[in-house]
Amino acid sequence: MRFVPRSVLFCALCLLAFSSAHAQKSSGQKTFHTEGVFSNITASEGGDYGGMQVYLTDSDGQFYATVTIAQGVLLPPVLVKVKANVEQRKIEFELPGDGPRKFTGTVSADGLTLTEGGEKIFLKRKCLD
Repeated sequence: MRFVPRSVLFCALCLLAFSSAHAQKSSGQKTFHTEGVFSNITASEGGDYGGMQVYLTDSDGQFYATVTIAQGVLLPPVLVKVKANVEQRKIEFELPGDGPRKFTGTVSADGLTLTEGGEKIFLKRKCLD
């Protein structure tokens, strides 16, 4: 007689554990990765490109970004070292040139918000797992 109540209790616990795990998986939260491709490059009706794309990756703990700027045409990509604080999701990098351009930003599941000289730029995440 004890077998039946124990079996029912065991099945109920298994069902509860499965439904809890399934609910956590499908809660709608996106997996966060610092690495990725972030872009707001667009093409006008005349065919001119505008915007910026950042490919952010890490290699053995050091972060790098390949940055492409579009000003009418796509300019050659530039590889730069990135200072990253993964816990705070903050990054910082500088583009070389006549006057170096310093960017600070915050990475989210949806994209990368960069600030340059007080101006904010949002780059949408293009590649997700």
